[in-house]
Parts: sequence; structure tokens; C-alpha cells
Amino acid sequence: MDMKKFIRIMLFSLAAAVVVELVLNHFSQNKHKAAVEAAKLVANTSNATPLAVTKNAVAPQIITLGSAIAGQPYKLALQISTAGAGVEEVQLNARDYRETESSKTGLVLLRARKDCPLPFSTRYIVVDGHAYDARNLVWRAKSKGRTPAQVTLEYTIALSSKELFTLDKTFRINPKTYNVTITSSIKNQSAVPLKIAIDQLGPESLPLQDVQSDMRSFMSVGYRGKSRYLDTTGFPQVYQSAMAGANVEPVKLGSFVGEDHLLWVAASNRFFTAIVRPQPNTGEKVKYDALDSGSRIPQTSSLGEAMVKRVGPDATEESPTAVAAIVLDGEPQTVAAGQSVQMPLAVYFGPKKRAILAGSSSAPRHSEAYNFHLYQYLSVIEFNQGSYCSFCTFSWLALIILKVLDWIHMLVPNYGAAIIILVIAVRLLLHPLTRYGQIGMTRMQRQMAKLQPELEKIKTRYAKDPAKLREAQMALYKEHNVNPAASVLGCLPMILQMPIWIALYSGLAVDIDLRQAVAIPGWLTDLSNPDTIAHWQTSFHVPVLGYMLHGQSFIALNLLPILLGFVFFAQMRFQMRLAPPPTDPQQRQTQMISQYMILLFPLFLYNAPSGLNLYICASTIGGLLDTWLVRRHLKKLDAKQAATA
Repeated sequence: MDMKKFIRIMLFSLAAAVVVELVLNHFSQNKHKAAVEAAKLVANTSNATPLAVTKNAVAPQIITLGSAIAGQPYKLALQISTAGAGVEEVQLNARDYRETESSKTGLVLLRARKDCPLPFSTRYIVVDGHAYDARNLVWRAKSKGRTPAQVTLEYTIALSSKELFTLDKTFRINPKTYNVTITSSIKNQSAVPLKIAIDQLGPESLPLQDVQSDMRSFMSVGYRGKSRYLDTTGFPQVYQSAMAGANVEPVKLGSFVGEDHLLWVAASNRFFTAIVRPQPNTGEKVKYDALDSGSRIPQTSSLGEAMVKRVGPDATEESPTAVAAIVLDGEPQTVAAGQSVQMPLAVYFGPKKRAILAGSSSAPRHSEAYNFHLYQYLSVIEFNQGSYCSFCTFSWLALIILKVLDWIHMLVPNYGAAIIILVIAVRLLLHPLTRYGQIGMTRMQRQMAKLQPELEKIKTRYAKDPAKLREAQMALYKEHNVNPAASVLGCLPMILQMPIWIALYSGLAVDIDLRQAVAIPGWLTDLSNPDTIAHWQTSFHVPVLGYMLHGQSFIALNLLPILLGFVFFAQMRFQMRLAPPPTDPQQRQTQMISQYMILLFPLFLYNAPSGLNLYICASTIGGLLDTWLVRRHLKKLDAKQAATA
């Protein structure tokens, strides 16, 4: 093959890769557009009356629960602002998760943006159907019951002599877990019953964790009343990138009441999540929804609709750094005179770690592990990474492979070495099939080479009669006991490995255990990301080789995909040398194109996790060794047959 043909094929391959990326982007954008246009909501708080701020109001302050310092016995530090009674920042303990491998500070999972409302802040108080704006209230921190893990904020509201009530908001962390309980309480101090609802924010969009793409999303999971099952895919999901446009309308996630109702909502990035689940009001008689599995899920009544909306000052403009949040509308609660109602939210601020989110069905009822399993928190891990082709990501296989990788990592602390051991295990498992397939394919190729003169005669004889041509070819194959389909057997190991590659791609990309996992210091320092050794900002987007970050275009130099291209090229040349040369010009052209098309893979994998490219590179080298062993075995068989003949 001359250099001109090689260059033409490579240009064609690059063009094909660009077209595929543009098509994927088109489908992805359409999906995001459909999600944004799914619902247009009119808030009942548009004419809210501002609540009067008392003259002796206290000054705003920041209160910190827990600690993010590595030596402290907490999983996180929760900063709370008395202005709006919201969360200023959530920082994980540096002992568990750090911003970067070299930093000593804990990772910030959630941080309030400037000029934006605080996550989990109280927005509106709806009393007997009328909304009051509570966003500018400064609450008072109560000293009673305050601990390093708990604080209660208080505000007394007197709308009139007949409408007097006190709001309490308690934040409590569990030192041993990533769980936080946020309980809003209403105490009716008037002489008449009041119907009160509290509208509040949920989590805002989390910080970006993947420089290659922005797959941050807001997810909702609910209960299907007629079918009696927990639905993890049928409720809306909104991607952060869908909220970056100008004048984006709020998108309804669903309602926590009704027959098909929400159970929990979450804001997630690639590795971390904030899951919000309302719990039954304290002191009320709990009703349950039954699942077909026999389990029961308690009904809640404190929240109504949940939606995703832009909350920043630039909400009317197109902005790649737009801030969106989950808005939680309260469901009216009747509070009798002199009585109180407590409405708790269970919030998980933590990693998307499979061992935690999977929970356990055998754990004690109402424990964290039991609830996580019951509510299927594991579904917050998106193996499809926002792709419209979620059915082909083999999430079940990804979970199995990652579990096997966990077992190997228990014996070998280096994840890079663990991936190579996984390659060896898969290769050993497939070796008998590889050997059988390659032997069958080689024998078939030899038989076809011997029959080539007869096949040429048949083609000439029946050039104008395709039916007769096929009939004569099949008769010739049958006469000489040749099965052309045997060539497929040689491809079986590759076909069987493709689901493994896809599952690894989807699994390694979101597996938090590989975040900042070092295989080779100074080079492969994060197996969940590409092994970028240099990058440059560009004035335009470069498909395949480039990526977008906060509206800016970058091009990256990733070394491992380039090495993978050389390995694929060596494999192709080795196979071309072993295969008998086709005599037909059309067959030669087809073989040439099919062999060089394999070089598309490094392009598709250019921005793939380095752990996946390490696996494929090691697997390809293992395939070369497999082929060499099979060819050596064939030579021994040929020598043995020649000796007996």
C-alpha cells in the first residue's frame, strides 16, 4: 500500500470521527432542549409580600458544623449562614477527598455563588394561600441545644395579632457519615389554626469535576403508584448545560404528592452528589406506599412540586457559568393553635461511591444502609454519562467489572497494575476461544487460497447471473468442505471484548475510586481522566482532539491514545503479514480499508479515561502475544502433519 492511499484513508478516518462527534453533539443538544421545554411553570410567589425586618435584627453570621481538617472525626464541614438560613459551603474532610492530589484542603462539594441565593435557604412563607418573601430575613442562632454537630436558627413572624408563629430551622450532621438532616419547624403561637407552607431552595449545581465535558445534572426518582415500583429512569433529568441559555424556563421534575410522586431529587457532578429526600413530619401518623418487592416507603406531605431553574443574576442571559438550583415548593401544613409541626429533610452530601450508595437490604430498618438500598441511591451513578445511547453502556457489566477491579485492588494497591491484571484475567478466559477461532480462520484462509482459481472461473462463467454464481460458489465450498463463515470465529474474541471495553469506558469514567488514582507518577496520575501532558487554549473548537470548559476552547496533548495508535498499527501490520494475500483486487481493497479503519479507535478514545486506554493498550499487546502463540501452535501442527504424510 502506497503512502497516498494511507494518507487518504487516515483523512477519511479523521473526517468520520468528526462527523460522529457532531452527530452525537446534535442528539445531545436536542435532548437538552427537549428537557428545558418540558414544562413552563408560573410560580405562585410572583406577587409575594416582603416580610418586615425587625429593627433589632441580629447581624448575619456564618456557623460551621463539623470539620474538614484531616485529623478531625467528621466526614464534612457544613457552613451555615443566618442570612436566609441557608448553606454557605459544604467541604469534605481532607482525609477522604482533596481538591487535587497535591493539595492539603478538603474538596468543596457545594459553595454558594456570589449574588445567588444560598442553597437550602428559606425563600417564601405561604400563609393561608398568601406568599411572603423571606429571602432577606436574618435568623437568630439559638444557644440552647447547640453542639459542634447541630445548630438551630429561629425567626418569629407576626403578620397580625391573629397570625403569629415562630420558624425554627435545625441543621444536624452525622459525624460518622455524609448525612445531614435539615428540619424546618413551625410553631403556631396564635389562637387560630394556620395553614402554612415553606418554599425553599435545594442544592445548586455542583462544581465542575470533569474538564473534558460538563455532565452535571439534576435528577429525580419517584414511585409509580399503579405499578408499585421505584422508578429511577422515568422521571425527568435536567443537565446543567441545558440551563445555560438565555431566559431558560424552569423545568418541572415532578411533585412529592400524588399517585406517581417523587421520592428524592439530587444535584450531581461526575463524582459527587447532593441527594435530598423529605421525611414524614415528626409526630404524625405515617402512611406507606407498598412496593412489589414487599418493602414499604413512607409517604411525605411537607413538599409539593420540585423544579430546576436559573437562580443567578444573569438568568436572562446566555452564560456557560450559569447557576441553576432545585426549587422545592412547600405543601401547606395545617398547624393548630399552640401546636407545632417539624418537617425534616434527609440530605446526603458525599461521594458517588458504590459501596455507600448501594446500601444493604439486610441492614437494620431505618438505618442509613437500609434506606440507601430501599431508595436505590446507587442509581445516581450515571454510567451513560448523559449519552442518549444509555441502553448500550452495559451498566450491569460495568458494575461487575468494577467489583472485580475492587477485589484485585485489595491485593495490588496500584490501580494501573490492577487494570493490567484484569487484562491478563480476561485474556486467559478468552484464550481457548481465541485459539480455536484463529486456527479455524487460518485454515479457512488457506482453503480459500487453494480454491481461488476455481472461484475466478465461476465468476467469469456466471458474471451475468448472480443467482447461478452464488449457487456454484456454495456447491464448490460444499465439495471441498469449506465454511466461509468460519472467518467470523477469528473475530469472536474482539466481539466479546467490545462490551467489556464499553462497560469499562462508562465505569472508569464515573468510578470515584479511580479519581486521582496514580498508576505511574508524573504521567498517569488520574486514571479517571485522559493523561493530558499539555493543553492550549484555542479561538475555535477542535473536534475529537479538543474540549470546551466554561465557554473556552482547548486542545489537549494526550500521550496514551497516541501510543495506542502505534500499538494498533503494529497489530495491523502483524496480521497483514500472517494472512495470505487476496488474489482478487476488490478483496484486496476491502481488506486494506478494513485493516486501516482500526486506526479510528485511537481517535474515538482520545479523550477517554486513561485507565480505559491503559486496559485497551495492554489488551492489544496481549492479543499480539495470543496470535504469536497460536501461530506457533499452527506451525507445530503443520510440521506434525508433514511428518506423518
